Amino acid sequence: MNSTQKQELKANIQGALISGIITAIFMYFVYYQGMLSVWAGLFIGFTIFMAMVLYRKLILIKLARRTNLFLLLIFNTIFHVIIILLIAWIGVVLFYMGGNFGILFKDFNLLTSIESQIGLLFGLTLSIIFNFLYIIDTLIGKNVLGKLFIGKYRKPFEVERVFMFLDIKSSTAIAEKIGHIKFLSLVNDFFFDILDPINQTKGEIYKYVGDEAIATWKIKHAINQANCIECFFLIKEKIKSRSDYYLNKYGIVPEFKAGIHVGKVITGELGYTKREIAYMGDVLNTTARIEEACKTYNHDFLISEEILKQISVKNNFRLEEIGGVKLRGKENEMRLFGVNRK
Repeated sequence: MNSTQKQELKANIQGALISGIITAIFMYFVYYQGMLSVWAGLFIGFTIFMAMVLYRKLILIKLARRTNLFLLLIFNTIFHVIIILLIAWIGVVLFYMGGNFGILFKDFNLLTSIESQIGLLFGLTLSIIFNFLYIIDTLIGKNVLGKLFIGKYRKPFEVERVFMFLDIKSSTAIAEKIGHIKFLSLVNDFFFDILDPINQTKGEIYKYVGDEAIATWKIKHAINQANCIECFFLIKEKIKSRSDYYLNKYGIVPEFKAGIHVGKVITGELGYTKREIAYMGDVLNTTARIEEACKTYNHDFLISEEILKQISVKNNFRLEEIGGVKLRGKENEMRLFGVNRK
């Protein structure tokens, strides 16, 4: 298990514990005010959360790739309710009925009792919440709605962020070869495949510009375990693992290049009818130029000296100094480094 997977596991366990605590409180006050309800609630809440994580990884990701949002939400609701009720009944039998599942199947009135109805309502409520959060994350981005609601970004302010510009190589030639409709489908598949590595490394998609994706990290997340650099190689592994899919569908496996830079930007709400949290500043322009320089210096991945000063890459990566480079539109030279895995 690598460092990124350990981070993900830790985050999932923390989320499962929170889910268990909430469920324990619910069961304590609704069903039985005793420690039995606390332990049952912890078990049920923890297990449901971890089951949802597995569902997202094994089923939801595959469905989201080829199913429209309406059908996906219907399936989500059904699957959420099944998971919640199944685990809830298992928990009830284990903690309240001494593990005797025969009682549950002999007396079907237990399944239609007021307690079961309350549990079903609780499950449906959780499903609605899960679906709502999924829609928001899908349509406007992760962790955006809450920030817009509380007005955190209503007044612009300065923040330091790490940015990665990631672009498909030879996109014009590919589009001419396979046609523009197929090319758009390829770009969508590519953008879908890069999501998991970006999420694993605690980053987020800032925006898409044509066939280019812009990812960003908070400083603490970017430098921890060299996450922002690790992300590039996780994406390479992901695309390589799906090379058969791309070859069969498009006759080509997309290659890509990327540039990373760090610095201060101004962030705030932008727009009214289609609001977004925007970043503005020279850092973005510079990162775009670094990504462009990949072609000039025959590298897939270039990073700036500024980001290198904050991240330890000695153990996992091999650096090649490009030297002082005068980027397009810039007056001063910048030291860039090519990065490869050891």
